[in-house]
Amino acid sequence: MNLPRHLRQRGFTLLELLVAVAILAIALGAMLSGFARYASQAGYLRERSIATWVAHNRLTEIELEPSWPSTGSREGKTEMAGVEWKWRLEVRSTDDPDLRRLDLKVISPSAKDADSADAASSADLTAFMSQR
Repeated sequence: MNLPRHLRQRGFTLLELLVAVAILAIALGAMLSGFARYASQAGYLRERSIATWVAHNRLTEIELEPSWPSTGSREGKTEMAGVEWKWRLEVRSTDDPDLRRLDLKVISPSAKDADSADAASSADLTAFMSQR
């Protein structure tokens, strides 16, 4: 039986619609997962960048001090980007008596164990300083 043209089916079947919705759901899920990873990495990179700036600034301050750094460890806090960062400095002698090794560790304020000696650092910087 031939139906008139205006009564013939125009449009999609339910199965075609379900397949299209499933494809969209998979694509959107993958996109959202990618956006979440990007946001997480952006925060991590921001923290690492600021921690590196803190380390460089602290080493520059040490270089500008009039006295040569004595061996031993010290720690302190400094503020950058509206956040207080902790740092630990270990000054060691080397085989050359006119050269010191400076190991600087910057700890994120969001670190779980920020107050412990084994706290995970956001930036580690090693420098060598000669006696003037």
